[in-house]
Amino acid sequence: MFLLREVRPSDISDLEELASRLNTLNLPANSETLKRIIKKSRDSFGKKTSGTEGEYVFVLRDVPADRVIGTAMIIAQHGTYERPAVYFGIRTEERYSPHLKRHFVHQLLELQFNYDGPTEIGGLILHPDFRGHDLRLGKLLSFVRFLYIGMRPDRFRDEIVAELLPPLNKDGTSSLWDALGYQFTGIDYLQADKLSRENVDFIRRLFPSTPIYTSLLPEKVRNLIGSVGEPTQPVKRMLERIGFRYDHSIDPFDGGPTFRVRTQSCLATQQVSWETFIGKYEGSDPDGKAMIGFEYDDENEIEEEKVRFRATFGDYKRTPHGIAFISEGIDFLKMQPGDRIGFLPFTNTQRSL
Repeated sequence: MFLLREVRPSDISDLEELASRLNTLNLPANSETLKRIIKKSRDSFGKKTSGTEGEYVFVLRDVPADRVIGTAMIIAQHGTYERPAVYFGIRTEERYSPHLKRHFVHQLLELQFNYDGPTEIGGLILHPDFRGHDLRLGKLLSFVRFLYIGMRPDRFRDEIVAELLPPLNKDGTSSLWDALGYQFTGIDYLQADKLSRENVDFIRRLFPSTPIYTSLLPEKVRNLIGSVGEPTQPVKRMLERIGFRYDHSIDPFDGGPTFRVRTQSCLATQQVSWETFIGKYEGSDPDGKAMIGFEYDDENEIEEEKVRFRATFGDYKRTPHGIAFISEGIDFLKMQPGDRIGFLPFTNTQRSL
């Protein structure tokens, strides 16, 4: 049995183990940084941060084993005055010589900064032992973020972005950084990635402000720009099915592409609604499968391990009075008939969700 909920301090050891498998900017393999991320998430769910400062971490828990096996994250605003988002915009430039009758279409990279950024989804990690599970646990981890955005749209921006991982070298380094970033900074990829977790000012000060012609880069490196690594291809396809599109910008460190969608145009957030929970469903003809979320409204100072948000998934039945639901995890949500729940159906949009 599996349960989705917000992260809490006692999850730290499980998060350290997961982060060691995919050391990313949003979920780094560093104990002290992870503790700060957990604290920030707790404050965000507890409404102690403003909407633009919120960072929400969700975990997938294997209940019988009592361990966290996956994570997902929402950054309410990626790109602020204090910490701008930095990326390469990609454009083309045409050149033609009548004398030589030669025509070229050049690809250019332009360093850009965003101080009023969109909401970002990231930090998606699933323990390798649970990949390919019949319940499609990676999808559930991904969609709990859209469920929460749909439940609390006032906390998020009007666009959502996802930065996807490109093909990396076997040692986790980036060929793009070796060919480009290193030449302007003199530091290797892992150093730059670690430094960027705290500050990206070194990029502004050391990278050229003029466009960079990718024709000057090795062909192997050019082919990596904007491409998606094989392990991330399923994520790309899922995002495209619900409305995300490549926005022709890339991460300046590894060349991974950014996918973007208007929040109101995202098929997943469109499907979210507030419904009344009327109890467990005990029939044999459910309307389909859905994910539901329950938020515990507590404005007072909370206990360190108390959880404000939980979610589960299973069969549902819609009635004139509300939603009846059946799931092994339903008792863990501690809901009562008449409570309001966030509701995200999968069946009506099966091909999309």
